[in-house]
Parts: sequence; structure tokens; C-alpha cells
Amino acid sequence: MIAKQIIRGVLLVVALGSIAVWGNREYRKSKVIEQSAAAPIPAENLPVVSGNQVVMTYFISGPRCVSCKKIEDLTRETAEKDFPAELANKKLIFRVVDTGEPANHHYVGAYKLTSKTVVLSHRVDGKETEWAAMDKVWDYLDAPDAFRSYLAEPIRKFLGP
Repeated sequence: MIAKQIIRGVLLVVALGSIAVWGNREYRKSKVIEQSAAAPIPAENLPVVSGNQVVMTYFISGPRCVSCKKIEDLTRETAEKDFPAELANKKLIFRVVDTGEPANHHYVGAYKLTSKTVVLSHRVDGKETEWAAMDKVWDYLDAPDAFRSYLAEPIRKFLGP
């Protein structure tokens, strides 16, 4: 009987301790999110061109698997093969950004990122006017032509005639 009471007491202490640790972690997470939301967004060092421009960003975070590297390669290939002139005159910019770095964490909220993905940002005279998260890049990993078409279509739309 006393053994049961001791075991119940120990289990209660463990359960309450676990809840306290979880609550503390959630509180600290909320404070980090509040601080990053309140922090000013750093100015981007992107070249500004007049008229339409597209910034194609592959957002990464943490270790990268074979598929993650393949997405980067296919995205770069799309830019280089389908838009060489636009790359040369800075109408299209390709970049890889690590959201795990504190200076880049604001992108997670700004683009509602939940995993590694490509985002196309349409800019006019240096100001972002709209953007598109290309979440289906994962679906086209084994179909390079479909991958390139999937990315190229909205790029052409953003760049205009």
C-alpha cells in the first residue's frame, strides 16, 4: 500500500515536471517569435532594375538531403537554361537563403515557409508586388522537364512581355 502511494507520488512529480518543462519551452518559443516579428527586417542587397524583376529563392534550413540538393540544381538549371538573358541583365536573380540563420529568419513568417521550398518574388522597380511559393517542386523531382515548366511559367508571367 505504501509502495503504491510512493509510486503515485513519483509519477505525479514526473508528470508535473514534464508539463512545466513543456510550458517553459512554449513560452520561450513565443518570445522568440514575438522578438523576430518586432525586429526590423534587414534591407536586402539585391540589385534594383527598372520594371519587372523576379527573385527566385530556394529557402533551406538545416542539413540538406539528396532531394534538397536536387531541387537546388534543378532550380538553378531552370534559371540558367530558360532565362540566360534575364539572369545576365538582373531581371531574374537566383539565390539560396538559409532561414536557420538569425538574419534570415524573417522569411519564414513573410512567406509562410513550412519546409525547404522555392519562392518566386515579383518585384517592380525594386519593390515586391507579389510572390508565389512553389511548393510542388517536391512533386516534380523525378521529372526535370515538368519541374522546369512548373517554375518557368510563373517567371514568364511575372516578367511580362
